[in-house]
Amino acid sequence: MTGNAAVWLITGAFTLFIVGTDVFVVSPLLPSIAAEFSLTPAVAGWLVTAMAIMYACGSPVMGALFDRFSDRRRLILWGGLTLFCLANLWTGFSSSFGALLASRAVAGLALAAIAPCVYAFVSDLAPARRRAAWLSVVVSGNLTGLWAGTPLGTLIADQYDWRFTFWLIAALSFLLAWINLAIWPKGSQSRPSTHGPAPSVALMFRSVLVTVYWAAAMYGVYTYLGTALAEDIGFRPSQVAASLIAYGVGAMLGSLNGGGLADKWGAKTISSTSLLALVACLGCVGLFYQQGIWLFGVLFLWAFVGYAFVPSYQSRLAREYPDSLGRIMAWNITGMYIGMTIGSYVGGPVYQAWGFTVLACLCAAVALVAGLCSLRPAPRQKEAEQPLPFRF
Repeated sequence: MTGNAAVWLITGAFTLFIVGTDVFVVSPLLPSIAAEFSLTPAVAGWLVTAMAIMYACGSPVMGALFDRFSDRRRLILWGGLTLFCLANLWTGFSSSFGALLASRAVAGLALAAIAPCVYAFVSDLAPARRRAAWLSVVVSGNLTGLWAGTPLGTLIADQYDWRFTFWLIAALSFLLAWINLAIWPKGSQSRPSTHGPAPSVALMFRSVLVTVYWAAAMYGVYTYLGTALAEDIGFRPSQVAASLIAYGVGAMLGSLNGGGLADKWGAKTISSTSLLALVACLGCVGLFYQQGIWLFGVLFLWAFVGYAFVPSYQSRLAREYPDSLGRIMAWNITGMYIGMTIGSYVGGPVYQAWGFTVLACLCAAVALVAGLCSLRPAPRQKEAEQPLPFRF
């Protein structure tokens, strides 16, 4: 692994760590925010919704800009991180709920520029036979924000104030803006263009529909996991937190190993196998979540299998759309948020009416649909393999 490659991957992973922390830390801070502004939990939840909507809607636009302006890609990422810094400063200084809501919407728009650019840069620069492994490193940075960054941000908020967490994120994102501007190449490093017609939105969305199903299956269960553990088996907050840590560690390790396996056995093979194995894992979560200590192993395995899908499928999409890396990575993020929204929205009534076991089994059926859809043929000729210039 060359020095440049190490710098790219470390910077990309840490950038997405800050992104992941900002996305996930809002939820545990909602009670403090709601108390300060005299809000109901439902109204306070709009902060998460506003950010998610702007993130999902802005990603395709930013991805298209990344593909169009190959000599200005660094400026798009720098601008996104700078806007992200300002949005988090705004969040920390907001004196009304309206201002707070607007700041979260702007943060979501900034994230729409950051994440697709990082994924596209890594996909563009990686050796063809190591692309999934490279992607798995930056994906693990994002997931580390879930199991490490979010608890740390919550602890900082508890010791000082919830606003301090967002100020710290703003400071780190300002520093990262200049680091990212310095390290990424000025021009495109893509493999030779196929000179084919630009893929349509409909074609790309059909390709990322697999991600929509995956996210609906994963987050339909994850959203109500904590509630089920507390209500059905009487877990204390510390036990719920330990369960989520087991899940988060499994997700990170699954992502890292999924990338390596995809490079060795093929991105289509690993992404499809991961989805089909996810069917069994979700079924086990629903059937055995009340089995005491075994729960932690089940949660770890579920996350490990489920998140092995992410870098392997991203690698597959990069091979199928080599001339549209920014757009396909952006559409994949949009598909993920669509699936998360569907899963959490539909999962609530299902959980209330029939319980957690039925919800998990229903999501297992959705994962089966995702697995079957992933067996589709490539929509266009795949990128030719390139010689491996160095190993990672």
